[in-house]
Amino acid sequence: MHAAAAVNEAGAVVMQPRSLTQDAGGYASLFGALSELGGADSVAVGMEATGHYWKVRRHALAARGYRVDVINPLVTAREASADVRGRKTDKLDAIAIANVMRKGGYSPAPAELAATDALKSLARHRKALVSRRSDAKLRLIAALDVAFPEATKTLGDLFGTASLAVVKTFPSARVAADADIRKLTSLFSKASGGQLGREAAEAYREAARHSLSLNICNEGEEFVISQTVDEIRAANSQIDAAEKRMLTEPQPFIAGILGSIKGAGRIQPLAVASEIGDLSRFAGANMKKKVLAYAGCEPRVRESGKWKGRTKMSKRGSPALRNALYLMAGTIRLHSPGFNEVYSRQIAKGKHHNVALSHVVRKIVDVMCGMYKTNTSFIPPQVEPVPCQ
Repeated sequence: MHAAAAVNEAGAVVMQPRSLTQDAGGYASLFGALSELGGADSVAVGMEATGHYWKVRRHALAARGYRVDVINPLVTAREASADVRGRKTDKLDAIAIANVMRKGGYSPAPAELAATDALKSLARHRKALVSRRSDAKLRLIAALDVAFPEATKTLGDLFGTASLAVVKTFPSARVAADADIRKLTSLFSKASGGQLGREAAEAYREAARHSLSLNICNEGEEFVISQTVDEIRAANSQIDAAEKRMLTEPQPFIAGILGSIKGAGRIQPLAVASEIGDLSRFAGANMKKKVLAYAGCEPRVRESGKWKGRTKMSKRGSPALRNALYLMAGTIRLHSPGFNEVYSRQIAKGKHHNVALSHVVRKIVDVMCGMYKTNTSFIPPQVEPVPCQ
């Protein structure tokens, strides 16, 4: 259910707030009401960028020639807070949005190209899959801590192909301790492509025979481990498919210039590009600050009189963009000395890892804006050779 209202240039309500359903009938009612007000030639439409329903509304209205502004909810919330009684309803919010449109002074979100929208959907879908897989991995570790706590140390990379195959078939110390060594060896060899064999199998079985959980019979935990392995495998497959699909989409210019930075990889530049959209809308003075503000990565200072709070990241921008920038910063600083120097300098000052990484993010945005302005790829700074003594 949605709410719509309209005000004229003087601020008088010309269409009382009304409820609209999210279906063809609701849209027909809205279009009829807008036509009575003069149609696309006389009416500008505003909506909040909350949830996902606004995407359908914007497309439907834009297709009929209406000017459609998507407004940051923080802007409309400020307008709605003028109600001294503290009331908040969808209908009152509709009036607030209409008044924001009338007064102006905001920056509407741009209409994205279809290709950018597709890439953004894929990037966010991949992010959700990665989050789901991370949760499954934590649950697998927790289950093994009960059923076979020594398994993780014995296998090394618990989430490798061979390790998952072994854990699924022999999910507990009780089961692994009685494993047929030939069957266990064959499993290691087949799952690892011949890189592991009898030695790894014997080490796994021996660890099980001396495990703290050897005499614990928990078939429920074993069942959970087996299914969690299937969940991780399925997520791996879905993530691979999502990444391949992302790479088949038209590659944005921003992704190309970010991808030229060593350590950026191929996927995170696409995620960043899809969230930023057309970088030209940030062009001009303070371009870097505008991008950081859009990502919610700019510093926020709170002070009143003599009191001054700690400077913190605002986090009032796009969480998806902020997440993509941080993930990319984490790998870039490991592979690019110039960015690692920024990180190391903050760590030497006693800053937390996340704070140091935020400085890397700012450096990446600064470099990105510079590459955009000059239409060039990243050229790492030359390291001056140390003269021999």
